[in-house]
Amino acid sequence: MRLYSAKTLPESWDRFYREQMQNKLPDCLQVFYAQPPADEEQTLQSTEFVAVDIETTGLDAKQDDIISIGLVPFDAQRIHLAQAQHWLVRTRQLTSDSVIVHHITHSEVADAPRLRSVMPEVMACLAGRQIVVHYRHMERDFFHRVALSLYGETWLFPVIDTLALEAQYVKQKQSWLEKLLRRSLPSVRLPNARRRYHLPAYENHNALVDALATAELWQAQISHWEIGETQLGKWWC
Repeated sequence: MRLYSAKTLPESWDRFYREQMQNKLPDCLQVFYAQPPADEEQTLQSTEFVAVDIETTGLDAKQDDIISIGLVPFDAQRIHLAQAQHWLVRTRQLTSDSVIVHHITHSEVADAPRLRSVMPEVMACLAGRQIVVHYRHMERDFFHRVALSLYGETWLFPVIDTLALEAQYVKQKQSWLEKLLRRSLPSVRLPNARRRYHLPAYENHNALVDALATAELWQAQISHWEIGETQLGKWWC
């Protein structure tokens, strides 16, 4: 049996989901894998997306904690804010440095639920939708590590990474002179990427706001690049 990880991904997501369903999984993972990923041949215009963002106590999935999760369902034309979700998660790893970044304080997480009680609801909200993130190595690595830690099982799914796609775009737009002079590429951080599409500035490092910002960015990229009729699987990573 092939072993998968956040770095070693399946060649066929459909086959991977079917393989997982053959295992005896916890109920939350059964619910998630019971709904196969979106058809890779469907168009972006016909796809139901969900943007996801997490805030953490650090950048190392092996030792840091998730402290908040935000998700926003949407499609190529609409944001479904009424279905948006946001969870705070209890942790003992808050530091003064991390509080400065995400502004989540010890008192806010003191009475928050533990991650184990939050994850079934998160997985149910993500099941069957195409997941969109800005920098896949955060969400994919942390969620994979969480599933291994809580359930001893693999949790992986195809994502669309707006950061990676924006990096490809700005590289393609670079002129031959800029390449010759080895000019640095423009920033592809979420606020900078949004600015290129004339999207409004939002407060950073709030999981729900950043999920909304990612959803709007992907909508803008679809429209600006005129890729709405392209197949979904082309943009998976």
